[in-house]
Parts: sequence; C-alpha cells; structure tokens
Amino acid sequence: MLTQKLKEVTLAVLPITILVLILNFTIAPIGANLMWKFIVGAIFIIFGLAIFLFGAELGIQSIGTLMGSSLTRTKNIWLIIIFGFILGFFINVAEPDLLVLARQVSDVTSGVLSQTSIVIVVSIGVGVLVAVGLSRIVFNIPLHKLLTLLYSIIFFLVILSPKEFLGIAFDSGGATTGSMTVPFILALGLGVSSTQGGKASEESSFGLVGIASAGPMMQSS
Repeated sequence: MLTQKLKEVTLAVLPITILVLILNFTIAPIGANLMWKFIVGAIFIIFGLAIFLFGAELGIQSIGTLMGSSLTRTKNIWLIIIFGFILGFFINVAEPDLLVLARQVSDVTSGVLSQTSIVIVVSIGVGVLVAVGLSRIVFNIPLHKLLTLLYSIIFFLVILSPKEFLGIAFDSGGATTGSMTVPFILALGLGVSSTQGGKASEESSFGLVGIASAGPMMQSS
C-alpha cells in the first residue's frame, strides 16, 4: 500500500521536477545553491506526501465513511446538516493548501486580510456547502440542477464583486481540493449515499467535492 502511494506521488512530482531542471539549465538558471535546495525539497515532498496519503487512506477515509453512514441512519436531516457543516469546517481548517494560501494573501495585503480570517471564511463556506451536498444526497436532488444553481450564483457575484477579490475567491475554491479535504469529503459522501444501496449509491457519492468548492468562492466574492 505504501509502495503504491510512493509510486503515485513520484509520477505526479517527477514531471514538474524535470521541467524545472530543464529550465534551470536552459533559459532560467536559478543558481546551484537554490537548485540543490529544490532537489532536496522535491525528494522530501515525494516521501512526505506518500506517507501522508497512506495515513489519510487508512484513517481519514474510513472515519469519513463511517460518520456518513452513521449520520444517515439517524434519519434526522437537521443532524446531518449540522454535523455536515461542523465536519466540513474543521477538516478544511486543517487543509495545508488553505493555510499556504491564507498566509500568502495576508502577506500580499500587508495583514489587511489576516491569515486567520481567510481560513475561517473559507472553512465556513466549505462547511455550509458540505451540509448542502449531504442534503442533496439524502433528498436525491439531481446533481446538475444544484451545480447549475450554485455556479450561477457565483457568476452573478463575480459581476458585483470588486476585481481585487476575484483571484482570492477562485484560489480559495482551489485550495479546498487538497490532500486533506478531498479524501474526507469523498468518504463522507460515500458513507451517506451507501445507505441508499444499488446504483443510486454509486451515482450519489460523486459531486460533493465540486459542491463544497463552490462555498469558498461564494464566501470570498
């Protein structure tokens, strides 16, 4: 299992590493010192991310699936909504991609938009839309209708929002599709949909990540 994760991460990281090396020796040299730091960092990324994904598959995905199925068995829609929001919020607070984005936004804006405020706002958006996505599964609402509604709202907000916030808004949506959030949300959706049984269970388990990503874009806009 760990060997397989190591192979997957290597295949993902190696192309960009080779590309940087090619650029370094051709049109964009970055210096020997920085080059060696990059190579060492790439090696650490490969091993670290492989171990992280291995742990996420063993722990986070199993917990998410069990939580999703347990919540659905209660047949209490408000309990599903509340815990969907809580789980979506806290799992996104721990997302490394979001922490990096929040730090960069704070630096660029000289602290006007603090790192903590970005993390909280984006995580609230994810929590709300995770709750909406789980409700969609329970009520068997067609995915395309909900996505059409959500992204129509986003396009409307884009027209009204200051252009300075657009980049932050869309990067916030991308930051929620990281290695911590995605496995848990997928497992949570699978757990909720598993109680339906049959083909409906397989179809309903998809789309929750796309729904959750709309939340930060709406919040940040």
